[in-house]
Amino acid sequence: LALLLFLSMVEDVDLVRDIGMPDRFTPYTLYITLVLSLTWVLAAIPAMIPAYVAPPASGGSNSTPIGDFYTVIEEFELSSTTAEWTTMAYFLGSLVVGQIPCAMSDKIGRKPVAFWSALLTGVSGLIAALAPNYWIFLLGRFFQGAFFTATTNVNWVMVCESVPLSRHGRASVVFGVMWCTGYCIIAPLAIAFPTWRLLFLWTAIPTIIYAFIMNYIVRESLSFLVIRRRRDEVEAWILTAERYGGVKVTHSFEGGCLDTLLDDRMDTESPSRRSTYSGTSTTMSEPQQSMKELTVEALKDSKTLLYLLISIYMWITDFLVYNGLSMTSTGIKIGNPHWNYVMSGLVELPAAFILPALMDTIGRRATVILSHAETALALFALGFIPLENEWLYMIVWLAAKFGTASSFIALYIYGSEIFHIKYRNICLGICCTLGNLGAMAAPYTAHLGVTNQALVYSIYALVSIVSSGLDFALPETMHLHRSIERIQPAPITA
Repeated sequence: LALLLFLSMVEDVDLVRDIGMPDRFTPYTLYITLVLSLTWVLAAIPAMIPAYVAPPASGGSNSTPIGDFYTVIEEFELSSTTAEWTTMAYFLGSLVVGQIPCAMSDKIGRKPVAFWSALLTGVSGLIAALAPNYWIFLLGRFFQGAFFTATTNVNWVMVCESVPLSRHGRASVVFGVMWCTGYCIIAPLAIAFPTWRLLFLWTAIPTIIYAFIMNYIVRESLSFLVIRRRRDEVEAWILTAERYGGVKVTHSFEGGCLDTLLDDRMDTESPSRRSTYSGTSTTMSEPQQSMKELTVEALKDSKTLLYLLISIYMWITDFLVYNGLSMTSTGIKIGNPHWNYVMSGLVELPAAFILPALMDTIGRRATVILSHAETALALFALGFIPLENEWLYMIVWLAAKFGTASSFIALYIYGSEIFHIKYRNICLGICCTLGNLGAMAAPYTAHLGVTNQALVYSIYALVSIVSSGLDFALPETMHLHRSIERIQPAPITA
């Protein structure tokens, strides 16, 4: 769901176009997009896997078997409360460690961080799969979560920095489809490998293999190389694009065009463009502010502080509702648990296609208000629909899942636009990090459903409608948005 974050942060600078690449997908840039988007398939699996290996509110006498699947709960004889640590450990890792490798990608490069994050995610999965006890299993889960943010965001940024701005929207659709694929593929894998150890094992091994293949066949992002003035590597990137992409851009080497571009970017590249994560500047020609100084400055601004507090609330509650519904989809007391889970993933696809267009049509704030209100209405209605009415119940449940997925996507776009560009990375980092608290709380709220499922849905509905109301205090930002399709910077000339 982070796939649209970078879209909302772009400026009228397109280094890929400036270097001479055509304003379209070439075979090479499409290849980069497809290869790097595969990581979202692999990242979605450990994030959503507790729905099978340790379903919330499924311990002890309240156990709800998912067909013949053998869970962590059964092997280690866990109580329902202890079993919920499976999810909590993952998001605790994301909360405590997640931003560190992302910040490192600004220093050492996107590709090394992408490689090590994918590799260590796979290794952590192996640790969990082979764990002799529950505590070692939780350690593996913690480190899987620690590299989740980097595994998803860094690969996405690599694509954004290697394809023209006008193609970021289409690239985001590819990443969205890959996320849903990883989300949904857990169900057939659980049928094929009906024990938690095998499921972890056969999802960890492909991640390790992917890390090495990706590291061998993909180059560092073009924009990062340009910004860091790595002329030889930029030239090699362009020659590779020519060789495999059917384009001719070596005119960038003629007349000193490439050197002019590198010098220009060194002098004028803006802080927000240069540092995708940390909010710090790499230029030597202007005074730098530390992250601490920027944070203090942002918190002293009353308007920024208000927007930040509202955003933090919405991020936490959206994480709560999204993960609460996702993790309990296999425990719905009607229908087939495998199909229920798959449908809960497929319903996110329309949101990925519809939301950006809707936000451009009726506005950002209105879309966020409506998506949260629709979620609240559907969740509130679920408390009054008897389980005997299976079709109506599932339709409304899926409407609630569609609503919370829509709210999440809308929040990524709108949430970045409400902050001044100077504080944007800082504020978004705070929101993303604290949002993990909602995900950590999700299994505990779901546990209430053992005795009163309507109460859980009412809690989710309440926090969603509060988000809808709080959004009235935020500004409309549609007038600030410039459609990427209209950004057509000309290639630089000597």
